Amino acid sequence: MQGFEYSGLISVAFVGIILASFLGGLRTGVTALILIRPLCDRFFDEARFSVAGRDLSCGAVLNVLVIVIMILNIARIKDRIPVTLERAWLPFLAVCLAAVLYSPVALDGLRKFLTYVSYMSMFVLPFAMAKGERNTLYLTKVVILSSLGPVLYGLFQLGTGIDWYQDGRIQSTFTHPNIFAFYLLTIIGIILSLLSASSVALSRRTRQVLVLYLIPLLVMLVATKTRSAWLGCLILLLVYGVIADKRILVLTLVLPIFALAIPAVRERLTDLASGNEYVGWVQNVNAYAWRKLLWEKASAYILQRPWFGYGLYSFPYYSPTFFPLETERGVDAHNVYVQLLFETGLAGLLAYLWIFCRKFIWLFRSWSFDKRRLSMVAAITAVYMINAYSDNLLEYVSYGWCYWFALGLVFSDLSRYRVARLQARERFSYGLVSGMAAGVRS
Repeated sequence: MQGFEYSGLISVAFVGIILASFLGGLRTGVTALILIRPLCDRFFDEARFSVAGRDLSCGAVLNVLVIVIMILNIARIKDRIPVTLERAWLPFLAVCLAAVLYSPVALDGLRKFLTYVSYMSMFVLPFAMAKGERNTLYLTKVVILSSLGPVLYGLFQLGTGIDWYQDGRIQSTFTHPNIFAFYLLTIIGIILSLLSASSVALSRRTRQVLVLYLIPLLVMLVATKTRSAWLGCLILLLVYGVIADKRILVLTLVLPIFALAIPAVRERLTDLASGNEYVGWVQNVNAYAWRKLLWEKASAYILQRPWFGYGLYSFPYYSPTFFPLETERGVDAHNVYVQLLFETGLAGLLAYLWIFCRKFIWLFRSWSFDKRRLSMVAAITAVYMINAYSDNLLEYVSYGWCYWFALGLVFSDLSRYRVARLQARERFSYGLVSGMAAGVRS
């Protein structure tokens, strides 16, 4: 009880600071939100309260706040955001809203729908804030700086052995090591995109600080023992090595050999070699085999309702009925694509993939803006989609906000570039026509 009260007080304090910061303007408020939100997960989780029989946390207040802020700034956003980027979210959100209506847990489904709307909000908010390169760089630095608290606490955990997650994994301020790992992966990707960019002016000192900061980020990533995040990091480093620094490419190629010398890494990788079969009574399977069994059992249900699924947030509700390793309480799908197929059917999955399709189309069309930076952004997006294969990325709100806000900053830059390019073409065409007209008159 005392722990609940302690966490509740801190949760209220965090939310109060964020709300008060918006009195200083949109930029001040969003800055506070980005800096504080990664520190909140465990306090919010420990201080849940019941509303209409459902557990809620102070995080729900921030979800609503982000959506309201987007709505209040919709006019400013529409002036700057390309219609195709904004509308790409609408089919997915429309399918999810409809899926709330036939969900067996409609209130939980509505809460999940609002979470998805908050992801869209975090993506489009940079268009209302980042009015120029300097603003974009400032907000990008804020995102990177937001990781300082979690990294410092993670280093404290690693050094003292206090507050470790099970199996000696580091979770820092998050509720699970995987969330911390994917959050770190996003920060690493952002730093690599800045270091490779030709369109962003970084001082020599800033570059040095960013390179040095990669060291504790990588140490923490290893300490999370999240294998899919390790693979994602390897992909990011390979892409960066190819496009920006061949020394990093060589280092990345030999890095797995050195990593295997670390007992924790070797144990996590060799763990996949055992426990791969489920024979009906032995439940000691490894994490990947556990996932594959879950997806296999869910596929029979998916085939019964392939088009629109069973309703939003229905997977945890139905999972005890078909998953033999978890019959007492529900589990998440640990796969975004399986989850969407089960809950929203093919309609929801295709609508979700359309969001990423539009992002890749925009990156391709804007390639001349900054090829190296956009290569890193494409790699970050691809890694997100790869990680979505084996984890519940849609459930990790603090990580999701960081990822989508960072992506929004990049596309707000691309939006300004495309507008400037179109205006230059119009001025050129106008000048050409005016010159031809003057020649005719003479």
